[in-house]
Amino acid sequence: MAETGATPTDGDGDTPDDIDDLPEIIPRSRSDLSLERGVRILLYTLGIVTVLWHLYYAYSGRMPRSQHSNIHLGLLLVAFYLSDLDFSRESVRGRLNNAASAALVITIATTTAYVHVNYWRWLREAREQLLYTNTDLIVGAIIILVTIHATWKAYGKLLGLVTVFAIVYGYAGPLFPGILNHGGFSLETIIYSNSVALNGVYGFLIGVGATWVVIFIFFAGIVESYGGMEYVIKVGKSVGSRVSSGIPQTAVIASMLMGSITGSSAANVATTGSFTIPLMQNNKISDKYAASIESIASTGGQILPPVMGSAAFLMADIIGVSFVDIIQAAIVPALLFYIGMAFTVHLSANRHGWLLRGDDLRNVSDEEKAGVVETLISTAPYTLPLVVLIYTLIVLRWDPMSAGMYAILTVVPAALVRDLIIDGSSTKTVRVWGRRTIEGCKIGVVNMAPLAAVLASLGIVIRIITQTGFALSFSLRMIALAGGVFFAVLALAMFASILFGLGMPTPAAYVVVAVLTAPGLVRLGLGDITAHMFVFYYALLSTITPPVALSCAVACGIAGATFWDVCKETMRLGLFAFLIPWVFVFNESLIYWDGATTALMFVAASVGIVSVVIALVGYDFRANLGYPARTVYIAAGLAICFVPNMTLKIVLSAVLVVWLLAVVNGSVPALKTVRTSR
Repeated sequence: MAETGATPTDGDGDTPDDIDDLPEIIPRSRSDLSLERGVRILLYTLGIVTVLWHLYYAYSGRMPRSQHSNIHLGLLLVAFYLSDLDFSRESVRGRLNNAASAALVITIATTTAYVHVNYWRWLREAREQLLYTNTDLIVGAIIILVTIHATWKAYGKLLGLVTVFAIVYGYAGPLFPGILNHGGFSLETIIYSNSVALNGVYGFLIGVGATWVVIFIFFAGIVESYGGMEYVIKVGKSVGSRVSSGIPQTAVIASMLMGSITGSSAANVATTGSFTIPLMQNNKISDKYAASIESIASTGGQILPPVMGSAAFLMADIIGVSFVDIIQAAIVPALLFYIGMAFTVHLSANRHGWLLRGDDLRNVSDEEKAGVVETLISTAPYTLPLVVLIYTLIVLRWDPMSAGMYAILTVVPAALVRDLIIDGSSTKTVRVWGRRTIEGCKIGVVNMAPLAAVLASLGIVIRIITQTGFALSFSLRMIALAGGVFFAVLALAMFASILFGLGMPTPAAYVVVAVLTAPGLVRLGLGDITAHMFVFYYALLSTITPPVALSCAVACGIAGATFWDVCKETMRLGLFAFLIPWVFVFNESLIYWDGATTALMFVAASVGIVSVVIALVGYDFRANLGYPARTVYIAAGLAICFVPNMTLKIVLSAVLVVWLLAVVNGSVPALKTVRTSR
């Protein structure tokens, strides 16, 4: 990515931000004309048109959401297959793939236009009166097949096969045993109900994606083109340089900030890990530890408000509560996660000697010594939109699409003003800004395209399992299997959520568990948001859970470590995260805020999590711990988190804090100073 306009010179003193550093869009001469250049121009044009269309819809809202969803899906699927065209492919298979992608682009454009023209007939006659034509069914079948194919290409066989199996299950219901058995539907009914009836592909999932999710993905793409990734890394390094465990803390901070707006933990590892893992390795952190720290930190980014890997928008729509309620409920658990993560990294750094020493801590780069005014100007494209988002979402309580629209309308001119001030008022500065803006639109559209496909495919899955009654049967059977015992139902929901989340991106994982496992918890009296947060956390944590552990797989590839070594360290260091959902289930004031009770519970839970982390790392700020001492710490942490009496929680927390302060100051001996090797 090109450097941002906020940096006046590069490391060698050369002038940066040369317009030639950005991808060429418009051919400069007739000799530059080629099919590849034509496709590139078409993709960039489509990026601009798609972003402008969604901004227009956010402003006007002058059509039904399902009609807009059709346009949204069509534009993004076209972008998906255009971006898949690769003219460097010389093999027969590569050429066939290009031919298929080109044919699908034409097919998608045609079917999208057909649905748009016939939308009101589909709504009033097909959906309400069951009157439809064979052409309608053919178009519906094509749309279903294309979305499955796009999902397959984007996320691999697993998600594609899930959708295929759902269709087979809907058709062959009488052949399945036990809880899976149902009357079955004809292929015509399946095609009709999942397309022509404006459900399934055009159901609520793609509706949320076409409104609340898409605007934030576009915003993230534009911010990235203006240097947002470099800014995130800079913030991480700046904070990390001020603490002794700064090198691995950089990974935590960078992954936390980037992870919230990406829709996949594995994608977050690939993005931030390409920088943070080599940085840790260069500072004598072993390959497996570097990979495991990045895996856990990137996973945690998906639970950080306000975006939460797009799951926050889906959760608000599924539960039927305001988006602000979801943000509020997610804040404390996210803080607990990153408190645990920060102490995990800090204690590990002290135990293994990954610390920055005095000279390193005082070594602040010239860039970090910039004055207040210069810093405010250079960071304006990132801070101003954040202020706008917070104000519109929290204070004005606008819907996410409107808030995202104004964030985009803030970041674009803010970036131009910053570049004009720092790089000087010139035509070249404006051209570079324009090219970055176009590049940002393209990045946002290309990033959103796979997510649009998977949301449409999951719409089919959810429609079928709801129509067949499997979703209700599963939740009832889960309760019956656990004998109605609350603890047992929670345990089953936890394992089921991890299982259903294996190999899936965050939005897909959440949707599946929200339909299958959350209703059972709600039936036992758990609050809606608490139940959905519980299953969401475990679906998300499946990305670091063997045997699939996608985040670990990506991280070990970057680090050059063994997959199972990375999984082992990730599970050991990240085990505290598996405890957090149980903490907020048995202490619902962490989700549903209740003034002083929530504040006290947050403090107590933080102390409890730190105690558990000390046990997992095996270090108590002064010495390595043996297993007896670890047992004491983990017992203390569990007692603080789960003792029902609030007064006792506070007393235990206070005692543990006083003890740890005394250990740090050397006033008392550590519980166990015998060094053990794992």
